[in-house]
Amino acid sequence: MRLARFRTADGGAGFGVVERDAVARLDHRIPSFEHLLGGPVVPRAEDPRVALSNVEWLPPVGAHPKIICVGFNYAAHASESERDSAAPEHPTLFTRFPDSLVGAGTPVVRPFDDNSLDWEGEAALVISTGGRRIAAAEAWRHIAGVTCMAENSVRTWQLHSGQATAGKNWAATGAAGPWLTTTDELGTAPLRVTTRLNGTVVQDDTTDRLAFGFADIVAYVSTFTPLRPGDLIATGTPKGIGFRMSPPRFLRPGDEVEVEVSGVGVLRHGVVDEAVAR
Repeated sequence: MRLARFRTADGGAGFGVVERDAVARLDHRIPSFEHLLGGPVVPRAEDPRVALSNVEWLPPVGAHPKIICVGFNYAAHASESERDSAAPEHPTLFTRFPDSLVGAGTPVVRPFDDNSLDWEGEAALVISTGGRRIAAAEAWRHIAGVTCMAENSVRTWQLHSGQATAGKNWAATGAAGPWLTTTDELGTAPLRVTTRLNGTVVQDDTTDRLAFGFADIVAYVSTFTPLRPGDLIATGTPKGIGFRMSPPRFLRPGDEVEVEVSGVGVLRHGVVDEAVAR
């Protein structure tokens, strides 16, 4: 099942289950997207349908989500980033603000005075059931599903210090969606994460090569902070970032990025320059 948040042409926001060519709206009978994540929910014949061509996707997260990201979780990416590629003892974590993400189909925004916006395709977990100190063996019961994420970075600001926060939280520089695919459909098999820039593959790896797998990440994160329905955990980007190309290649206005997670879907976004008031 694919669960999504969206906005319609008249500006109204909603959520529901994605069918073949429409979304079955459930916001008229379910209190919130967070409640939908708890499932199970089956669309009814009388639920309104909105054609996919008439929706603007919103990130598939809760109203006030915690967004936690794991860095250097693929050994090959850690190596290209000149980090120790040996398995670390603990995950490297940082956070993003909700307004740093847009939905699928909405262009990400390159800062007007910086040309170092870089791509980072990832698989991201959406939490269904909250909890604290969740055991790894129980973690899958707390995961609603997986979404695609463009966990992009403004590299010059990321490198201002040893902390990634400044480079990760420029408004509208990342994206998530278009929906999440639920774990009952995905199962627990490894997923392939592929990023394409203007049709060319630049990143490609599988989640069985993560230093910290999905369940271990949920267990670790929930030890220090309570997780809630609608929280998002980005699990790490594969090798192939633009910063490590020779010469470096960063995102430019007019570029088209696709992040595909097998079994989940494809997140597409363009790139525009930040508008500056004159």
